[in-house]
Amino acid sequence: MQIKEFEWHLESFVKLLKKEKDYLIKDDGESLTSLLSKKESFVKVIEEYQGEISEKTRELITKIKTQQEENLLLTKQAIGYQTMLMEAIKKNLSSPTGTYSKGAQIYAQPRTNFVDEEI
Repeated sequence: MQIKEFEWHLESFVKLLKKEKDYLIKDDGESLTSLLSKKESFVKVIEEYQGEISEKTRELITKIKTQQEENLLLTKQAIGYQTMLMEAIKKNLSSPTGTYSKGAQIYAQPRTNFVDEEI
């Protein structure tokens, strides 16, 4: 493979990573899943390249590394948010809710539950 062809593959990979970033920001899991196979196709190209490394190639590799780090940070942020949300829901469901009457009795209110069910 010639260096120009390799650089073209690297540029395509940078564009793909930017798409991944957009999907992460939009929380579009379905589109993220579709990008996985596209990302995997670049692994073989990168592993098999034996040519020289030009200055442009180094710049593209730096862009890829930076974008991958940014995408990883966005992924960690999304996971952290989901974990916090689930903990809040769990805490809400575990504590009894009720109101006090004039006679100091607790009247239970209906509980709100989340149900994950396909129809």
